[in-house]
Amino acid sequence: MGRPYARALGGLVAFAVLASACDVITSVATTGADFGGATADAHCDRRIVADGGRPSSFCQEIVGTLAASQFSDDCRLKLLATPGPGLCPREQVIAGCKLLKKNDDDSLVWDWYYDLSSADGGDGGRVDAAAFEPPTPRNALEVSRACADRARYEDGAELVRP
Repeated sequence: MGRPYARALGGLVAFAVLASACDVITSVATTGADFGGATADAHCDRRIVADGGRPSSFCQEIVGTLAASQFSDDCRLKLLATPGPGLCPREQVIAGCKLLKKNDDDSLVWDWYYDLSSADGGDGGRVDAAAFEPPTPRNALEVSRACADRARYEDGAELVRP
């Protein structure tokens, strides 16, 4: 291999290393609170999904986590739902379930269930509750039943009011 080819190959390797470094810097910048041990709150609104996703009648929030960006990525990529910073919206919340599962970062998780009776599909038409993943509780008693469901909450959950 001649010198011009070696230089060209070296240039390509240097470019690849720089591009990779830019990806790492971008990743660190977008993780924000995940970097340096800081904690953050985030939510995953399961009512609002992308094409191919199946909506649910709840929004899950995580408080004081070291993994806010991973939580948001899972929300968007695995569940096709809508992530956001901070807590879930409280408008039209019926009640919630505080998950009793112990997380490695000592974060706390709540599922907040919403009244779908006045929800619309964005075009003014009513949302068909049957299109949502079960459970779709209509009152606090039904939310408490969802919280008590060990198939749903393996480590348990307790009813909470907004």
